[in-house]
Amino acid sequence: MAKKVYIISDLHGHYQVFMKLLEKIQFRDEDDMYILGDVCDRGPQSLDIYFEIFKRKNIQLIKGNHEIMMRESLLKDNDTTTNQFRMWIENGGRKTIDNYHQYLNKKNISEEEYKQVRATFLADMIRFVNDCPSFIEVMMNKKKYVLIHAGINPEKGLYDQTEEECAWMREYFYMSKGLDGKTIIFGHTPTCFLHGEQIFDIWEDPIFHDKIGIDGGLGSFEGGQINCLCLNNMSITTIKKSEVYSKNENVTDH
Repeated sequence: MAKKVYIISDLHGHYQVFMKLLEKIQFRDEDDMYILGDVCDRGPQSLDIYFEIFKRKNIQLIKGNHEIMMRESLLKDNDTTTNQFRMWIENGGRKTIDNYHQYLNKKNISEEEYKQVRATFLADMIRFVNDCPSFIEVMMNKKKYVLIHAGINPEKGLYDQTEEECAWMREYFYMSKGLDGKTIIFGHTPTCFLHGEQIFDIWEDPIFHDKIGIDGGLGSFEGGQINCLCLNNMSITTIKKSEVYSKNENVTDH
């Protein structure tokens, strides 16, 4: 069976939804998967997703704005007075902080030991985010695709984009013409905003026909879902948040 290439985005700590998706698509070692950023924050198990990525050589993360906010806060050692830390907390970072405190076993080890293991952990996470690309170009069935978290500044060429533009762009990007001869696949903006109604399915640009938005609102909406696009045949697999969590579980931190 030929290798399949899958694209997903904006998991936001929802490890159980992610694992259910891998099971549903029967993801194999021979396949490839690209995650278009924002693995962390808002949901309960950000680190579990990162660790899953670490151990699988065929999953590539493209950095999103939440990875950047996390990195900038960790670089400042989570100094609560910095703008970077406040921005991270306002965007759901507290769930990730709680997640790594639990992972590092903070309550059950000495303060000195905790400082040592924490320093190593933070350095590893910072290095990992720095190593993640801001975008990747792939070709499938003689078509060229750009995989990116948020989009591009349409006034600039692809290789002239800054890290911040790739991770933060919204309306100016998706309301403008994209790149000649290439289709941009992006996350960041939940597709309900692109559709203009409470629809979380994949969005295809109806005007320029050069963009595909796949963020199903998993991190921000109780009715959200993960959208998985298979580039081989453009088929779409979805897992709704409600398929995984009970109605009484509070799993989203706005």
